[in-house]
Amino acid sequence: MSLTLTFLLSLLSNTNSLSKTIKLQNPSLAFKSDTQSSSYSPSYQQDQEQQQSLSYLSSSQAPTAIPITNESAAPLQGFMQKIRNFNFNDAKKFKERFHFEYYTKEKFMGGQLKTKNGQKYVFNGPPSGVFVSKTCATFSVLIVILIIISSILITYFTTRNTINCINVHTNPNDLQDTNVVRLNATPVATASMLSVPMPPKSKYNPETLPAPVGDIPIEHDLFSEDKTKLVDRKLHLYDGWSPLQYKITIEPNLATSSNNGSIAIEIQRDSKTSTFLPIVLDVHNVSISNVRVIRATNTSNGEEIELDFDSEYSQDNSTFVVTLSKSVENDKELQVILSMDFVSQLTDTLQGVYKTSYTNVDTNNQEWMVSTQFSPIDARRAFPCFDRPDKKANFTITIIRESKKLMALSNMPVIRSSPHRPGYTKDEFMTSPKMPTYLVAFIVSDLVKSHYSDLDASLVPRVEIWTRPENTEMTNYAYSMVRKFLPFYEDYFGIKIRLPKLDLVSVPDFGFGAMENWGLLTFRDSALLVPDDMASSSEHMEHVAQIVAHELAHQWFGNLVTPKWWDDLWLKEGFACYMSYIALNNAHPEYKIMDIFTVFEFKEAMQHDADNSSHAISFDVESTTDIRRIFDPITYSKGTILLRMLNSIVGDEAFRDATQDLLKTAAYNNADREELWAHMSHHAHAKKTLPENMHIKDVMNSWISKPGYPVVTVERRDADLVVKQERYILPSRNVSDNSRWVIPISFETDELHKGDNIPTHWMQENDTEIIINNVFSSDNNTDNVVYLNLYRTGYFRVNYDLASWLALRKKFSTLPRVTRAQLLDDAMHLAQAEYLTYDIPLTFLIEIFSATDDELLWNAAQNGLNYLIDMLQREPAYETFRAFMKFNVRPAFERYGLNEPDNESHLQLQHRAVVARLACKFNYDRCTMAAHLKYREWMADAKLNPIKPNLKPTIYCTALAEGSFQEWYFAYKQYKRSTSASEKEQILTSLGCTTKPWLLSKYLNMTINPTSGILKQDGARAFRSVAKNPIGYEIAFDFLQTNIKEIADYFGDGFSTLSEMIKSITTYMNKEYHKEQLEQFAKRARKLGLTAVESAIEVAMQHVNNNIYWRNRSYYSLKGYLEAIVSEFHINIF
Repeated sequence: MSLTLTFLLSLLSNTNSLSKTIKLQNPSLAFKSDTQSSSYSPSYQQDQEQQQSLSYLSSSQAPTAIPITNESAAPLQGFMQKIRNFNFNDAKKFKERFHFEYYTKEKFMGGQLKTKNGQKYVFNGPPSGVFVSKTCATFSVLIVILIIISSILITYFTTRNTINCINVHTNPNDLQDTNVVRLNATPVATASMLSVPMPPKSKYNPETLPAPVGDIPIEHDLFSEDKTKLVDRKLHLYDGWSPLQYKITIEPNLATSSNNGSIAIEIQRDSKTSTFLPIVLDVHNVSISNVRVIRATNTSNGEEIELDFDSEYSQDNSTFVVTLSKSVENDKELQVILSMDFVSQLTDTLQGVYKTSYTNVDTNNQEWMVSTQFSPIDARRAFPCFDRPDKKANFTITIIRESKKLMALSNMPVIRSSPHRPGYTKDEFMTSPKMPTYLVAFIVSDLVKSHYSDLDASLVPRVEIWTRPENTEMTNYAYSMVRKFLPFYEDYFGIKIRLPKLDLVSVPDFGFGAMENWGLLTFRDSALLVPDDMASSSEHMEHVAQIVAHELAHQWFGNLVTPKWWDDLWLKEGFACYMSYIALNNAHPEYKIMDIFTVFEFKEAMQHDADNSSHAISFDVESTTDIRRIFDPITYSKGTILLRMLNSIVGDEAFRDATQDLLKTAAYNNADREELWAHMSHHAHAKKTLPENMHIKDVMNSWISKPGYPVVTVERRDADLVVKQERYILPSRNVSDNSRWVIPISFETDELHKGDNIPTHWMQENDTEIIINNVFSSDNNTDNVVYLNLYRTGYFRVNYDLASWLALRKKFSTLPRVTRAQLLDDAMHLAQAEYLTYDIPLTFLIEIFSATDDELLWNAAQNGLNYLIDMLQREPAYETFRAFMKFNVRPAFERYGLNEPDNESHLQLQHRAVVARLACKFNYDRCTMAAHLKYREWMADAKLNPIKPNLKPTIYCTALAEGSFQEWYFAYKQYKRSTSASEKEQILTSLGCTTKPWLLSKYLNMTINPTSGILKQDGARAFRSVAKNPIGYEIAFDFLQTNIKEIADYFGDGFSTLSEMIKSITTYMNKEYHKEQLEQFAKRARKLGLTAVESAIEVAMQHVNNNIYWRNRSYYSLKGYLEAIVSEFHINIF
């Protein structure tokens, strides 16, 4: 009290001086209209021009179609050339000019407005405000002092004899004192919750006080900035205890962005641990209070035996530690029930329990909903738990929601819904099977079901699809796929699905493509919804089918049987991905999806596994960055390829039998790769498909324990073949790299056709070379072909001697279609790494000139072509390269064009799209002009889109690249109007195709503006579309550097969004100054404490080094070959 009085007296003594200086300054001048403040803005005229452009967005009238004539095309091309040569020194100002932010009072310091790029606009207008007299000021201060003193006295006399706060360290014996009133009235789980089901007390019980926010440490302030974003945290695995069952009651609160809840965990002491260890729960921004520890007993009287304990947060607040009294140390079979109340964060970064919104098309109002994403390590954001895959338990979930929200879903069916308090409903769900925390899920929303469960109520499991009301008609295709895939999987795995229901939910904003939560599968809209009015492309329908198949496969691999730790993530993801191909091939053999596998999955895996930035498919996962990193194509695509290679080694029957054995022996538990290898070896030996002296463990561990993949070199030696191996590595071969693999060898010649893919020879890890004898019938065999890696079952590239390449080139059209695609793909990438000169892949590339209908060959050409396009597009040689490619693409485009008949097959539709993309990409005028014309037809009548779904990506992008701002604003308006998720994604990608720098800058700013309509899940897609534009990549790089802190905070660290952005900006970087720019960017990220960003830049730096090396070593030789071919074939350069 004395300190307070001293302060008040000092305040009184300063009243005289205070009255002389009280003057309320009004900074409103800074918020005046553009017209009023134009004299203070150096960019006023440009702002007015941008306002005129932006006004088009709000106009409801579509622009009039402008016919394209030869007279208008020439000046347009000249204008585009000027744009390409424009110097964007001022690109950093675009964000403020396009009015994407509001200036807050914190930015007005000392009469200055400080912008993000460091410029200051000073307002020196005349003073304004109200002047206060000395008497008035003194009287006002006295009133304030009296109010403060009264408040202090009231608070003191009110609280002195009332409440003693209970914290997490309270002795449990004190909890039995009836004179203690508990502050937090959130329902507390007790021992009774684990025996007899008993509803928790209402928070609004009149005998208790309302629950406060909770005891949140400073580091866990839920309502301040999350200081752990993009920070690498070490993961510690604590043993000694295992959960048996969770009982969780949780109430998400959209208004406060928090979750109030209670939890009771039945925990078993691990008998194998010799020391008495504390119970350690994982938490992340979770406040805990009212902790109790009760000894679990089987006595009939239900007496609760409280245990003494100490509890505290760990030093970095990543765990909550409960240390039990030494009195129970000798009980090796000890079981306890740990209960507590908690408050967690309702995030906006699509992690943990998060909130998202969508626009109600009927009312045009914003509707909010709650969803979850706990994989891989975000259950700890929702509630205290053992957040690791090997700690499986049963879960009983109770959700308290506002009654106006139509539904709540969780992993299991609802068993009871009842009023909780006025305006709130409590939904209680059945207890789940044993599962890890990352599979727990729930949703609170106004989504509606599609009523499939009403049509086939007799089927088990019951299947229902939930979405927004306007999208229910888009769920038919996904449902039909579910009903095809489920019986196939049950037959293949030999195990019926164990859950009573499967809910599939399209979530408006979702970080991953989909998530396999047991019984509650969540999807992005575009991964589940397919319009029924022929508005979806064949590629999109195939994508949805494969995603659904992937997530359903996880119900066995991942959910029923779970990897022990994240270093075996590839096992569950590889199996789910591989099984999705097998299931889709069974449902739609006409898709020839297993042929597509040999191109698509190899492209995804090999381009990420080709340099020193790669990682082993299985490595020690020790931190959050490690976990985020393994969700990449190495895990998914390489894991899939290795399982397919394993299948080819042991044969189909042995592979299926071993899979069934693993699922049956490890059901509801965990498994690792060693158990899989043992089952595979057993069945392969029984089927005689694997030599008795070999074991699958020895074969497969050589592939999963090291990064990269081999290139197998084949040389003819008389009638024999000499086979060698070395690591394929970019930017060029490294003879000092001693990586070796156990490689299965299969081959065919003109004279030998095996008929299966089972290997006949093996290269061991210690083999420098092997000799395959008597491959040819004579020593004079230069005209005979030989090709290895049948059906591309092995994960490696093959390089041949010159004689073999020439023989393959001569008989190219007679080879199997997969072999043709494999040869072209291998040749292009072998030349990139200097194993070959570019004359060989270019001669194979010319084959597409005549093979106009070989869709697999065209698909195989795309990856190698894309790299050459990226490296050449800003170089003089691109003119010759473009002429060469137009020459090759022209026959196919003349055959297919942009007119799509109604009777084409799935593969033909996809092939036409590939041909059109390449024709327009290389500016074949018959493609670009036709594309722009079709787009203008759409602009003339926005309600009737004449563009076929399979051709939309090409036509949209081409029209925006060739057009002006009208095309861009029209596309953005259609994006806002469309209810089709796949259509929205296509438009988002095309918006980055424009050549107008100011539009590209505007678009980038929209990705971090929550009112723009661009969802967080699509931020990387939008950014990538600009970064991969040769006009836009410098603008994208500038935007990323300038706003990196804001971008990091906006997107969070859950889904590699920033890594994707950083990777995309390296597309055209192939010079030394680009490397220097990245190094400066890395220093800035380090200064800001963004360690994950710095790590991503280090990975991107490797790609830039590769590009620099390629340009210095291969560019000029490729340029020479291209010029020679153009001259030889008399190709018109224009």
